[in-house]
Amino acid sequence: MSEILKYRIPGKEITELSGSFREMKAMRNVNGFFMSSFLKDKLIEFVPSGNSKTIPFFSSEIPFVIDKAEYISAANSFLNAFDEFNIKKAVFSRIKEVEFDESKIEVFFHSLCEKYPTAFVYLVSGEEIGTWIGASPETLLKVVDKIGFTMSLAATKSLNDRDVKWGHKEEVEQQYVTDFIYNQLAHLGVEEIELNGPYDIEAGPVIHLRTDISFDIGKQLIMDIARKLHPTPAISGFPQKEAIDLINFREAHERDFYAGIIGVASKDSASLYINLRCCQIQKGKAYLYLGGGFTSESDVELEWQETENKSRTLLNIMETL
Repeated sequence: MSEILKYRIPGKEITELSGSFREMKAMRNVNGFFMSSFLKDKLIEFVPSGNSKTIPFFSSEIPFVIDKAEYISAANSFLNAFDEFNIKKAVFSRIKEVEFDESKIEVFFHSLCEKYPTAFVYLVSGEEIGTWIGASPETLLKVVDKIGFTMSLAATKSLNDRDVKWGHKEEVEQQYVTDFIYNQLAHLGVEEIELNGPYDIEAGPVIHLRTDISFDIGKQLIMDIARKLHPTPAISGFPQKEAIDLINFREAHERDFYAGIIGVASKDSASLYINLRCCQIQKGKAYLYLGGGFTSESDVELEWQETENKSRTLLNIMETL
């Protein structure tokens, strides 16, 4: 039996491969599909094989879910710890449980591909990793002919608020991400770094602020650049180490593959993304992983609503299946 791998890079045809997932010891010599956990302590590659008959695998370990009241309490504690941890921005996430017929995972995958042509859409299912599916709008690193591309993607508002101007909180939040990426690239010694933005970009039912960043990778190894960039403040915070410490201290759930790296890479090219707008599928259930960027100006009620808005990326499709 083969484990399941299907993915669609924006602008490309769907790729379906037979084979199995296995753990890697280091982020080097990647040649094909790759995914990592949020903190890169779990590294997974896909090894193709000739067995074409696939079977889904579903984890029985139930993720930790909190309701709105519990979120508000935890988010306030998270925000109140900013001074103690000397943090300017940090991302607080939660898990949302919904009913879902697990027999519809492949229909779900194809519906996401159709609905979100500019997203990286994937479906993975393996004995050790369970079943995950997602449609991420955020590129971590794309490399073609020695030219690298990444993006600073942060701040969120509903499509219904398209005409509402971005607030100071959102502009500052996005700038933290842009500055971090630029400084990390400069520290690596890459050349000809160019920035374009920020500008509004639609991602399903929400709008983000985005800055495009391109550069010449020179003699740098692709996976060294990816490791240096991830996790950006868009999914961790700023300063990075302090934000991750706070996340580990205050989030009661495991992020697992949420906000990790996912995509394909080789020695000379890459299409790697941040694993956002994703969920874990179990028998009869789907567990959506949802996060929001906090600054000192954050309102926890509005942050809850932001996670609800982000959940619609997947829920709008689920409810039509």
